Amino acid sequence: ENKREATMVDEKFQPLDPTLKPPPVMAHVMAPSTLPEGYTFEAQLGGDPTKTFTVEVPAGGVNEGDTFLAPVPDGIDIPRIKAPTGQWKDSLFSFFSAGFCSPHLWCALCCTQIALGQVMTRMQLTWIGEPGPWMTTRTTFKVVVWLVISYTIYESALQLAEIAEEESNPYSNVSPFLPIFKTLGNVLFWFWFLYALCKTRESVRARYSIPEQNCEGCEDLVCATF
Repeated sequence: ENKREATMVDEKFQPLDPTLKPPPVMAHVMAPSTLPEGYTFEAQLGGDPTKTFTVEVPAGGVNEGDTFLAPVPDGIDIPRIKAPTGQWKDSLFSFFSAGFCSPHLWCALCCTQIALGQVMTRMQLTWIGEPGPWMTTRTTFKVVVWLVISYTIYESALQLAEIAEEESNPYSNVSPFLPIFKTLGNVLFWFWFLYALCKTRESVRARYSIPEQNCEGCEDLVCATF
């Protein structure tokens, strides 16, 4: 069974070529058992028995519990909001497409990790940006928020400890352990953020059939880094 979330599409959106049929929206499906390549079975969208469609096992087969992408047929009514497929909704520099005072814009600028947590939850991704069952992904946003809070407290505590040590011993060097702990915390937190952002972008591209346009093979990593 698989649950799929979609994002809003701008009413002014126009496909690159109106004469071509856009690529299908993809859904993550969990294999019920070990199955060979080409085997077909019935899957339900969001666990709704009225939204059942046929899924074909991809090349190489799958093992029980594996997650793979399958196209959602056009005939299935997808609730909530639909998103374009085959290309990004906005261009790279469309910062103000939703307006200068858009909460999404300022949340992304001022609380980037929190905004990422919202996207991962809506996309049914885990806190590291990978697909997962609903029971796991429903808490993704809470996990991300606690990660950010914990990191902030950790950094603040080390900073206060460093200031207190300098004030108590103005003529001695600061303990070498404090910079080591600060560096370790920074590396771990930013490695998680970079990895989660990269995997989230990769999942969005896969779900909405968006091909890489530049830096083929590492576009997600480059965009997540810069």
